[in-house]
Amino acid sequence: MSGREIHVVVVGGSWAGITAVRQLLTLGRETYPRLLITLIERRTHYFHKTGMIRGLVDSNYAKQMFIPYDRLFAQSISKYNHRIVCSRLTKVYQSFVEIENGARIFYDYLLLATGTEYASLPVTQSTTASECRLMYQIMRDAINAADHIVFIGGGAVGIGMCGEVAEMHPGKHITLVHARDSLLNDDLSTGFANATELRLQKMGVEVILNESVISSVQSPCNSISSGIRRRSSVSNMDVGRSGMWEVFPQKLVTGSGRHIACDLAIWTTGSRPATDYLSTLPASSAKTPLIDSNTGRINVQSSLQLTDVNYPNIFAIGDVNSLPLSEKYATSAVDQAKHAVAGIRILIDECYDFRAKMSPSMAADSALRACMDSYSATMKRQQAVVVSLGKHQELSTSLFARFSSWIHGSKRGRRYLIDRAQRMLNY
Repeated sequence: MSGREIHVVVVGGSWAGITAVRQLLTLGRETYPRLLITLIERRTHYFHKTGMIRGLVDSNYAKQMFIPYDRLFAQSISKYNHRIVCSRLTKVYQSFVEIENGARIFYDYLLLATGTEYASLPVTQSTTASECRLMYQIMRDAINAADHIVFIGGGAVGIGMCGEVAEMHPGKHITLVHARDSLLNDDLSTGFANATELRLQKMGVEVILNESVISSVQSPCNSISSGIRRRSSVSNMDVGRSGMWEVFPQKLVTGSGRHIACDLAIWTTGSRPATDYLSTLPASSAKTPLIDSNTGRINVQSSLQLTDVNYPNIFAIGDVNSLPLSEKYATSAVDQAKHAVAGIRILIDECYDFRAKMSPSMAADSALRACMDSYSATMKRQQAVVVSLGKHQELSTSLFARFSSWIHGSKRGRRYLIDRAQRMLNY
């Protein structure tokens, strides 16, 4: 083992990033005492995105969703000072990254866990706890003021929001519009999608499939609920997609020409992986692009290293990478973080000074051979997908999870794993 300091930079402080930090802390404590960890996170607090939809209707739950990072390194016994840098990552180079103020942070290994963002959900754009609480209040006020709410997009977020609002406000008219012929994504069975649709309908949600909303027309009656942001000069479609939640009479127009009257339209489509920072990292070949042109996600090998063999010391984990959508859940993010750190350990053990002793392709092959079996086994294991519809109902692809839910009630829907997040951050 080299006596030189090993610096690992983790970008992103959510499930994948925090799990990676904790695994690295264990690695440093047990094997590499000169391991230095830097976490780069744009938010001042951990934001519990897994429970984001519960915060829309439950202000008491929302107060628990912002957990400080100050105890993350509290149990470290290393004499080296691990650190948290509160900033946005702007540029990535082969041996260092740049943050917003132009400062450079050098690394031996880089773990990218920057996740995805929804432009139409302003709470995901906030960087401080106070700003996040304000955004939540604006969103809750809009939901409370609206009589007919249309959710556009029938993925996990749209379905979960429908369930939360339908349970909390049973008297409201709620419609879910989805462009495909079944809800959720293609990785899940049609039977599970149909069961989800049926459960929503029993909760009073109107489900419209095979329709895409293409425009919005304001009603002649220009009444606006008190306390909600007033109309601006932007178009109705831009209002919904930009995250400016406004309540006003409008008609949504679909691709088939259908008109859907409502007074609040909430877009739950258009999640965008946060990958702009990779524009400064050149791909070695057009055949191995760093970003998938269809999804905008970072292309990775099964070892979770970048597919470009020139960067064997860079890993991408969680929502930001190109693994299938079935791997975009909290449990999968945890598995990926553990696997990536195991890969870093292999690189340290087998070829720590790989840039000097081995070609990039040799180093990548070495790590890939050592890592592939364990993560391939993880991917082959069927992840249990759980869709919560409020506090008391949930559906799952796992027979065990369904039986547990029947015996104990909706475990995930009651708390959305926030207790686990608190433990993860030593709270």
